[in-house]
Amino acid sequence: MIYRFRLKKENLKKYIEWLIENYEVWGPARVHGETVFTVLKSADDFVDEKTLLGSKEILFPRKENIFSPDNDIKEKVIIGVRSCDLRAYVMLDDIFLSGIYRDEKYEKRRKNTYFINFVCKEPCEYGFCTTFYGPRLKDHFYMQFMDLGEYYLVESIDKKLIKDDLFEPADDKDLELAEKVEKEFYKKMEPLNIENLHKKLDWNNPLWKEFAERCISCGACNFVCPTCFCFDVYDEGDERYREWDSCILEGFTRLAGGLNPRPTLDLRLRQRFLHKLKFHYEDYGYYLCTGCGRCIEACPVKIDIRDVIRGVKK
Repeated sequence: MIYRFRLKKENLKKYIEWLIENYEVWGPARVHGETVFTVLKSADDFVDEKTLLGSKEILFPRKENIFSPDNDIKEKVIIGVRSCDLRAYVMLDDIFLSGIYRDEKYEKRRKNTYFINFVCKEPCEYGFCTTFYGPRLKDHFYMQFMDLGEYYLVESIDKKLIKDDLFEPADDKDLELAEKVEKEFYKKMEPLNIENLHKKLDWNNPLWKEFAERCISCGACNFVCPTCFCFDVYDEGDERYREWDSCILEGFTRLAGGLNPRPTLDLRLRQRFLHKLKFHYEDYGYYLCTGCGRCIEACPVKIDIRDVIRGVKK
């Protein structure tokens, strides 16, 4: 069941202050001139902006000691996460919470975290979320805010984070307005054609070599991606660490004897795109991409995953 409410914009800060009083609250804030996710000390710190680096590392840290006990069981609220990022957690769940690999640290953090996603009001420069799930999620959300002018339409699967004196019930007119706003968004950002994309991708696409001539192997595309989950494991003394890794880097697939099955950059780039748009689909039934566009934005040479989608054979 989905409960729907209105929250006047003038009450948003009061609501965030209430959350801060009861939970550890993370949200986008300006830090040294950049918008990043951090613990909010005050509602005044919150900014309704999309961040270049999303909230993934709150649940899946860039580096952590595998052997250290995880005693952090405090309930967290992450507010201001974008719908594209929230959808990515559903994909990470399939990796970390199912199959032969089950990550207890991720599982504990996931169970104790409540996400409040904000629906984007306007298309972002590099995003193509309408190709996949769109700005307003129909499922797999906990609490969703949609800007409808003077107030937010709030959709929630329960009332745990509803403060009664700040929220009022929504009605059918609110839903009609939300659908109208959503349709206008789709007009501004037309979806790309991904019908049977996983079957059409060309193993010998000349784009791989073209990209390789421009790529500088910085790995930024992997590190800002909300769905990338690859990591390296290594020992330092008596401790064992897990740290994010990038399939673009030469050492990623190097074997113990020194042999590398993907010795050239074009082969590693091919692996990156085929994993997201072919192999993962064949394993899980969906593409490992939410259309957030962060990989395009972060890339210093502007390698564009949309070019791969547009360039498939018809």
